[in-house]
Amino acid sequence: MPRLFSRITAATHRKTNSRSGKTMIFVLLCVLAGLAVMLLVSLLGPGGGGAATSHPWVGQQVPPAQLQPLLNVDTAIDTDSFAGKVTLVNFWGPWCGPCLMEFPELLEIRERYADEPDFQLIPISCDGRWMPGQAGLFEEGTEQLKHDSQLILAQYNSDLPVYVDMNANLRQELAKTARQFGYPTNFLVGRDGKVSAVWVGYGGDLAPISKAIGVELKSGQE
Repeated sequence: MPRLFSRITAATHRKTNSRSGKTMIFVLLCVLAGLAVMLLVSLLGPGGGGAATSHPWVGQQVPPAQLQPLLNVDTAIDTDSFAGKVTLVNFWGPWCGPCLMEFPELLEIRERYADEPDFQLIPISCDGRWMPGQAGLFEEGTEQLKHDSQLILAQYNSDLPVYVDMNANLRQELAKTARQFGYPTNFLVGRDGKVSAVWVGYGGDLAPISKAIGVELKSGQE
């Protein structure tokens, strides 16, 4: 836990500018909320720290869905295009404390594999209103979501491309297999277009995700 606090403190002090005061308060409040959630999880039992390959999504083909551009990208992307690449999909939200705690590590993963043409990171920003089993039509509140997501990216001067699952089509299709979902959720897709690992929640370290990406990339070179 001390290591986690030090990481959070360092992350919240990176690359600020004259307009960052209100944003820093916003981020800090989200992070504090995330710490409270993580403390509760640690008291009640394990959360997303289980075996990444034991999730019911593993081995399933990624459902067909189109993700719309939100920030730093102009065109939509279809999940069908994941085939042939190693893809890390990250469901997160600018309101989500645990998401913000893992965000610096996601940027580090992006940097680490920046020279790997077969790897892609697909962050999907969510406003948090959709959850598995939700009935009726759904649409993300993109105007506010875009604004809040940009505030987070600005803290790191990041040009990370961010997408939106506008009507939760991808999440709904995944939930048909299993409703084990939360924010954040990361899942890794192999070159065959199938889910190879899933991480629900933030366990304080994304090293297992980074390692799994490396393993997937090497497997296609053998």
